Amino acid sequence: MKGMGISVNELGWKLFAPLSIEGSTLLIEHQELPSGVAIRLGGAGGVVLKPQEAQELLLNLLTGESWVSSRLVWAAPRLHIGQRGYNLNERAKLALIETLQSLLVESQGVAVNPMPKETWQRSLLELSQRHFDSVEEALPQLGELILSLGFKGICLWLRDSNERTLKWVGQYPEATPPEDLTPERCPVYFQVLEHNLLIAAEDARQDARLTELRELLLSRGLGAVMQVVLHGEGGLRGVLWLENREPRQWSPADETLALAVVQVIERILRPLKDELRIVQPAERRSLAVKRSEFELNLAQALSLAQRHGRSLALLRIRIEGMNRAQTEQAAREIAYTLRQSDSLAYLGEQGFALLLSEVRWTAGASRVAHRLLSRLRAALSGLKVGIGIALFPQDATTAEGLWNQAEQACTKALEAGGGIRLLTPGASELQEALAQNGLTLHFQPLFNLGDLELVAVEALVRWPKPKGLHPAEEFLPLAEQVGLMSAQDRWTLERVLEQAALWKPSGVNARFSVNISSETLLDPNFPILLQEMLSARRLPPDVLVLELREEAILADLEATSRSLEILKHLGVALALDNFGTNPLPLTHLRRIPLDWIKLSPTLSSAENAPVAKAAIEMVHAVGAKAVAKGLEEQSQLSRMKELGADYGQGHILGWPVPAEDLGALLVWGIGT
Repeated sequence: MKGMGISVNELGWKLFAPLSIEGSTLLIEHQELPSGVAIRLGGAGGVVLKPQEAQELLLNLLTGESWVSSRLVWAAPRLHIGQRGYNLNERAKLALIETLQSLLVESQGVAVNPMPKETWQRSLLELSQRHFDSVEEALPQLGELILSLGFKGICLWLRDSNERTLKWVGQYPEATPPEDLTPERCPVYFQVLEHNLLIAAEDARQDARLTELRELLLSRGLGAVMQVVLHGEGGLRGVLWLENREPRQWSPADETLALAVVQVIERILRPLKDELRIVQPAERRSLAVKRSEFELNLAQALSLAQRHGRSLALLRIRIEGMNRAQTEQAAREIAYTLRQSDSLAYLGEQGFALLLSEVRWTAGASRVAHRLLSRLRAALSGLKVGIGIALFPQDATTAEGLWNQAEQACTKALEAGGGIRLLTPGASELQEALAQNGLTLHFQPLFNLGDLELVAVEALVRWPKPKGLHPAEEFLPLAEQVGLMSAQDRWTLERVLEQAALWKPSGVNARFSVNISSETLLDPNFPILLQEMLSARRLPPDVLVLELREEAILADLEATSRSLEILKHLGVALALDNFGTNPLPLTHLRRIPLDWIKLSPTLSSAENAPVAKAAIEMVHAVGAKAVAKGLEEQSQLSRMKELGADYGQGHILGWPVPAEDLGALLVWGIGT
């Protein structure tokens, strides 16, 4: 047997540990070879790792970073080995970490490059498995580790329970506590924190993102700062500073270190209880409060939201057929989503009520609900779960109105067989259209400008209504607001792959292009889901082109880059849509494995020809194909071809056609 470049004897495997994950068994085996030890995950159909590769996987499990090999993909919480996939909850992930660590330690005497006895990874693993009563107790030990690596120290800020203020929690070495950081004093900095995971300031005193902190940075004698942002279900939770005295060029290893330290802090902030990680504020004595206290919390949150122009959400959750033990389990799963300012009430046979005291972005409540639904379905297999959402001020402006809206939405969810419902105008109708295949697709051709050969067809979603077809730009804002973007993306992909499979026997070479949202792009399970969808239809990955917009990348460059790397590894093509509206810097473009870059239609005009030429040269400089969009006239087509655009799309080349006319487009390469 061969795996990862290792020749092994199938009879020589020794079982080290069988791990139980979601009712399945994950075998971990090892075998001593002349060149060292081999480690196998997943049995005969699994993957064989060298010790160094097992160490890399171990570290990425610890940090939460994605990791890809030829037959193994780790994208939290999904571990895909060969043809099998596992969802690793915190308990399963910890068990796998401990098993791999024990196996590596035990095999040090025979490994080619064993893990050194004293590395920061080992020290951090040991710290991650200790019990700390508070994050303040852990900071000195984390700080000692940071100092031993040559840095100045660390500093941690966490969001205040009731405000957006970031309060200083502690630093090492100890120093005079600085003033709180507030959005009023530091609006740019808070905006940067909201949209990033890592902020690597190589010259902290010159970095524009930290301008508002310059006085603080100078007072602390800092030349460079690596900042890791802690995000929670309700938005910004805090930020950790990894500090250096002099300006420095931060390396990927530095980024990994910072992420690993934050992972330890996250473990402390989410203490392990009953083998489940539950966020439970210290002052709460139980997972749920009484209804009277909950209603008081709702009234106070509503008053603050009205005063400060904020949004909040009330969720009603009902689960049919629960026994007492399952009720307690459900309470723990729901409590996982709680911030200190949120509230949970158990209403007996009426289920639960969950208050999200502040919703910071349009689809925030729906994202919480979708995560919560997944947790409840996994924990309470076979039971019907209904979640109704009411938003302030969109759905109601009073406590009574929110209760009624959330209750009605929950009832409709259960009547439909479970799931999530909102009564926001149009939301239920759109959700129904997705569930009942009520949308439709049109396809627009994309041609090679050199020989006018058909290169691809782009799938465009339409919503048929009595007054005509509604294009995507009319209903996607609603889908984003109510959290249906992922569902809409999945519906589109399924329909597109059906068409691709239908026309595959005809020998059609054209690709199918699909727009995906940032919500889908940042879903760690998406690459595995996409791979499964392609495999189910026996389609090669390169039949698909995934298009994304610049704003999706700018929202979280680090996470987006990791997701795109995994998708690229799977073999799909990647395209950046509408380049030029919020142009990404060239340095950012180089970090993203793009195949196509589709130019904004505004660049096709005569007055923008010089800008278009520069944009096309930039596209070619990063190794991508330049696609001219919005070609309406022959003059635009000729001009963009002369300027060097590779491909073209627009009404002059072909209008979008319905799926029933797709055959003519693919076989003859003509539009209507």
